[in-house]
Amino acid sequence: MTQPPQNPYGHDPRYPAPDVYGPGAGLYGQPPQQHAQPAYPYGEPPQPGPPQPGPPDQHGWPPASLPPRKRQRDSEPGRFVWGDLIAVLAYVVVMLVGGVSLLALVPPFSTMLGSGVEQQEQQALFLLNVIGYGVMVVIALALSAKALWRSVRAFGHLWWLKLLLVPVAWVGTLILTALLVLGLGGEPETSENQLAIESMLAFVPFLAAVLVMGLLGPYVEEYFFRHLLIGKLSRYINIWICGVISVITFPLLHFIPALVLMLADPSAPTDLTVISVVPYVVMGSVFTLAYILTGRSLIYAWLLHAFNNVMALVMAYFVQPQLEQFLEDSGIDDVGGLVAHTGAVLRVLTETTLALTGGK
Repeated sequence: MTQPPQNPYGHDPRYPAPDVYGPGAGLYGQPPQQHAQPAYPYGEPPQPGPPQPGPPDQHGWPPASLPPRKRQRDSEPGRFVWGDLIAVLAYVVVMLVGGVSLLALVPPFSTMLGSGVEQQEQQALFLLNVIGYGVMVVIALALSAKALWRSVRAFGHLWWLKLLLVPVAWVGTLILTALLVLGLGGEPETSENQLAIESMLAFVPFLAAVLVMGLLGPYVEEYFFRHLLIGKLSRYINIWICGVISVITFPLLHFIPALVLMLADPSAPTDLTVISVVPYVVMGSVFTLAYILTGRSLIYAWLLHAFNNVMALVMAYFVQPQLEQFLEDSGIDDVGGLVAHTGAVLRVLTETTLALTGGK
């Protein structure tokens, strides 16, 4: 170890020898001085905690330091892909043209349809609908799974209010439809599509009808009429114009046989009237507004459509038969058209909802 250098002139008692090896030693061996901390030049130092908002700017807007308010996120439906075109073509062939009906030539469908027993015939027709909607749901989910998941994530904003508005929108829509139909001059007209559904439901279990008409059918229609015609098309056209297109095409889908008949023979009677179209227009408008206002949410549009159809099935299976039987047993059919108006409202409830799926 090296020794500290010696003072050639000896030790000066006025200056203590520096402790060069002491920890924290000051100059010439003095202990280190404790320097006082300078006072905070602007008053008290800032305390830890959340950032405090500053004063508003010259326009009265909140300062930029405030955290942004939570808003409805957009579900981002994405762009058109080739798979969407394939899905549209599959829907036209399978559901509209009736490609799934070719299975009627194959046993056991051919055996059931040719049995002459109404129950077996209607059940065979229902199974054909199950296959058709099953194929379309697989295609729709394969192409919209990511968009569906994004809409689920965006659903968290005010989710309780959205869920509350589902039954509120359903009741309000039915009341509005009933008032419009009755105001236009009478009872809703029963379309061929509705007659086919009513005949089918008489021989189909309730839970099976819920699966097909309450869950599968609504998702297929929401994929085409909201997800494609509004969600993806709105990347190129104004979203409200897309909404009008969706509302117009939605009822036309349910009256394709009538439209074909009108083109072939304009004088032939059809079930395509203003009264028969009103329920579809009202329901299509509600689904479209719900889809747009919730940030192009596919999950919410499907939820609203599914709730609508499930409630319609509940009424068709349990409420309407009991109420009609009660009115008949009460003997009040001669009181001021009460039965006629009640039947009209009930017809609106079923025509508006059940005819939106199945039996195309």
